[in-house]
Amino acid sequence: MKKILALIIAVAAFVPSMAQTLNIVSGQVVYQIPAATAGDMTFSNGSLLNILSKDYTLTDISEIYIDNAVVTENTVSVVYAGSTATVTVAGNVARYLDITVTGAHVEIAQSDEVGDETGKIEYTLSGSSSDGEFYMSGSYKMDLVLSGLTLTNPSGAVINIQDGKKVNVTVKKDTENTLTDCSNGEQKACFLIKGHAEFKGQGTLNVYGNTAHAIKTNDEMTLKNCTVNVLKAVKDGVHANAFFLMESGVLSISNVGDDGVQVELDGTENTGETADHEDEDSGNVYIEGGTFSAAVTAAGTKCIKGDGTVTISGGTLTLKASGAIDSSDTSNLAYTAGVKGESVVVSGGTTTITVTGAAGRGISADNTLTTNGGTLKITNSGAGQTVASDARTAKGLKALHMALNGGDITITMSGTGGKGIRAGDGTKSTSGGGGMGGGRPGGGGGGMGGSTSYTNVTGSYTQGLADGTGPTLTVSTTGSAFSSSSAKAIKAICTITIRGGETVVTTTKDGAEGLESKTSIDIQGGKHYFQCYDDCINSSGKICFNGGITVCYSNGNDAVDSNAGTTGAITIGNGTAFAYSSKGGAEEGFDCDNNSYIQITGTGIGISAGGSQGGGGGGWGGSSSSSTISNAKQGYAFITSTISYKANTYYTLADSSGNNLVTYSFNAAVSSNLAFFTATGMTKSGSYTVKSSTSAPTDATTVWHGLYLGSSAKGSTSVTSFTAK
Repeated sequence: MKKILALIIAVAAFVPSMAQTLNIVSGQVVYQIPAATAGDMTFSNGSLLNILSKDYTLTDISEIYIDNAVVTENTVSVVYAGSTATVTVAGNVARYLDITVTGAHVEIAQSDEVGDETGKIEYTLSGSSSDGEFYMSGSYKMDLVLSGLTLTNPSGAVINIQDGKKVNVTVKKDTENTLTDCSNGEQKACFLIKGHAEFKGQGTLNVYGNTAHAIKTNDEMTLKNCTVNVLKAVKDGVHANAFFLMESGVLSISNVGDDGVQVELDGTENTGETADHEDEDSGNVYIEGGTFSAAVTAAGTKCIKGDGTVTISGGTLTLKASGAIDSSDTSNLAYTAGVKGESVVVSGGTTTITVTGAAGRGISADNTLTTNGGTLKITNSGAGQTVASDARTAKGLKALHMALNGGDITITMSGTGGKGIRAGDGTKSTSGGGGMGGGRPGGGGGGMGGSTSYTNVTGSYTQGLADGTGPTLTVSTTGSAFSSSSAKAIKAICTITIRGGETVVTTTKDGAEGLESKTSIDIQGGKHYFQCYDDCINSSGKICFNGGITVCYSNGNDAVDSNAGTTGAITIGNGTAFAYSSKGGAEEGFDCDNNSYIQITGTGIGISAGGSQGGGGGGWGGSSSSSTISNAKQGYAFITSTISYKANTYYTLADSSGNNLVTYSFNAAVSSNLAFFTATGMTKSGSYTVKSSTSAPTDATTVWHGLYLGSSAKGSTSVTSFTAK
């Protein structure tokens, strides 16, 4: 009774003053009430003190004192100190909060009565404890500030915000904050937020998720300015629903048991991207800026995975995927990847992906993969692996539909059977036997040990835009074949349409083709160079050079090989094609089984040099071949006498007046038993010469890997001459 009377006297003696604050201590909670806002203080039943609509039970109060502390409205401070925590509450929001503190475990229930009139309450956490937590529930948006917090919870989640509204998480500038949850618990994450979380600030947050995810939001999550380091997660590093947006800051993820960032739909229907992301539930991932790094090692895991579209428009990304194939469900294998989404769009930023996991993917899209800009570098050394009797191989880029519209793209493949780019799909069937490669007898289109064909083909592959612009694309593969699967630089089951950009493709192993389509290939623009051991360009259908400049050099097979078996199998339109093979024997520059299958529909340039197939097999020079092209739009010629081309020598095709039509050179010596010529300005019955020089043209308007266009250079040594048909 004496204690109660003393408290009453202390309160009664409180003289309102702008500089004074009434502090009411109840357990480990301190309520701070500025004099200017205290208003009337009333007693009831001799046991309750009411201030600002909150009742304080006198028997729970251990101390009341007055000081000059400055109180900021709508704030709550939680300071952890070893085995205890002290909660300090601004008096104006005290009536909305039900606070329980047990040791360093703090639980706050925020009343549903908090609304726009009161405004958001800001909770600031600081200090350190090895046995503490922060749990908060409510139904109105709130702010959470981490200000030098080191907190471990040996029995559950460290921070658990069961507030389904918007939660601003500020990592205070120049502070480091570390959260560690328990192992083998029931919590879904170390840092769990039920609502929409926005992480910001200029401090550092370190998170260890020892049971499940490191950070999980049941709604969308955004990241700006702050540094977030996920140092361990048994499951995902960051798991969000609805969408994930990184505007700036740093996100680093390592030592995780599942994906780096995974985003799922919150509901069952995909809204797609909405204006300002209002009410969006898309499963999308947006990387707009900042520095993002992730390394995943578990089977089938991804650095970034979205149920919707993954969009990279800025920032610097460093992604490493070393996980094996997850074959726990052989009907639905999961491959490790740098990025995986229903669709993927890369339009900016710098993305570096390193893949070492067996049959891993750099970027994989179930539907569409689009590049519009940015820098993308993929290094994939994942080896092939047999699962359920099928060969599974690594991919640099993989999608059903692929549109490489722009950007600087470099793909380096070194694993067995790896494909730099893989597009399209269809029903596969293999028949026959024989050698590997489209140009060899029995090869039939590029498979090892038989002819491979596809029906029910779906998908698309486009490169560049209609105006001739496009990506700078560099693809190299040094991997050998794996089982029945050859390494490829670019492989499409569907039609390939190339409208622009620049392409450089290299392969080094038997069976490793540069550009392959099981349907058809149409090159309409851009500049493209293929230096391959096997076919540079191979198609089961037609190959058309309707625009652009294409140079193909094979040192182990045909340069350009169409297996269409029909008129127009290889078509020279208004494009330029220079194709040669240094292999000798039956390997050719242009191979389409019969010379008459070539069509000249435009006024482009076509030069072919290499061997000629013999003996009735339908190859060039065989008994069933013809050297007559029907309906050719300009003059052409086949030269069946041997031309011994030398490397580092420049050959000029000129008309009877000595006008330079084209100059070309070779990377290696070529003994050509069948050469083909057509060029802009060639006419039927016109006389033409080829002369060589040891000096490269210096006035060419276009120079591209051995082609010199627009030059006035003249050769000095006669090589061959002919009359065009």
